[in-house]
Formats: sequence, structure tokens, C-alpha cells
Amino acid sequence: MNASQDQRARVLHPIRATGTLAFLLLLLTICLFIAFMFALVGRGGEPVVLAVTGGATIASFFLWVRENRIAQMAANAPAAPRHEIKASWLIPLQAGLVMAYVAALMASIHYVPGLDGFLKGLVQSLPIGLVAGWVVVWVYIIVESDEMIRSLMITATAISAGAVLCLVTFWALVTLHASLPAFDAIFLFPAFATIYGVAAAILTSRVE
Repeated sequence: MNASQDQRARVLHPIRATGTLAFLLLLLTICLFIAFMFALVGRGGEPVVLAVTGGATIASFFLWVRENRIAQMAANAPAAPRHEIKASWLIPLQAGLVMAYVAALMASIHYVPGLDGFLKGLVQSLPIGLVAGWVVVWVYIIVESDEMIRSLMITATAISAGAVLCLVTFWALVTLHASLPAFDAIFLFPAFATIYGVAAAILTSRVE
């Protein structure tokens, strides 16, 4: 029995077998990457800070890859039943993350100029973290859901991307000949996520 087969035959702790540890490592990787980017673009970034956050990000990423693989191969890894509509209870979570993103964005715009130090960095990075959280939830829907649900989610994504592309293009063409404000790119994510949520809810409701 080779190492891969031996790992598959092992019964692991539920935190590892269910992929919870892998999920936490993915969140840690995203947080470390955000910290690295802020250190990179910040004025007077310390090389030691860049090296530590960059190295920790890479290490955390490879640990996530390893734990995710182990969770999939574990003997006691939970097997999702056929046609489990997992997306139906994750869509509200995504909607909550989008609303939190808008609130964090407003807070960042209005309060960051009056802050400094750690609190300023926290408020600045919060919208990025919420976007990352939304993407993580979306990735887990695609990876863990049934093939039919995965196809529906990809369809919802395509619908949302197409709708936002048409909306932004139309608005840009209008602003060429009218004194209207340009569409701020910072609102692309909530626009995309909102249309995606509506499309995903409609599509999954047809198969529940």
C-alpha cells in the first residue's frame, strides 16, 4: 500500500476530515495576502514585514492545498448526497457578505481619513476581506455541490457577468453624451453579486 492509499484508508479527526481545517487555512491565506499587499503598497514598507507576510502567505497556501487533498481522501470524509441543494442556504450568506461589503466601504470612505495605525488598516482592509469571503463561499459551492447544482451556479455566474458587462457598457455610452457621473468600478462587485444571487435563487428553486 503506497502513501496515497494509506492516507485514504486513515480515519482522521473530524476537523480535518470535514475540510474545516482546510477552510480555515484558506481564510488565513487570504488574510495574509491582504496584509502583504498593504505592506507592499504602503509607504516605507519594511523588507522584513514583506518577507514575513509573503512567506507566510505562500506557506499557508501550500498547507491549504495539502489539507484540502487530505480531507477529500480521508476514509471518514463526509460524502454529500446526490442533488443536495447546498447553494440554497449559502446564497443568503453571500447576500449578507455583499451588504457587509457596502457598509464597510461606506465606513472606509467616511472614517479612514480620521483614523491612523492599526484601526485605519483594519477599516481599509475590511472590504477586501469581505470580497474574499464571498469568493471563498462561491468556490466551495462550485467544488462541493452536485454536478447539476455546480452547472446552475456557473450559469448564474455567466448571467451575472453578462448583465453587469452590458450595464456598465450601456452607462459608459450614455455618459459620452450626457453630464452624468461615471460608474464607479468599486461598485462592480456588489452589482455582480446581487444579480448572481437573484439568478442563483431562481435557478435552484426550480430543482428543489
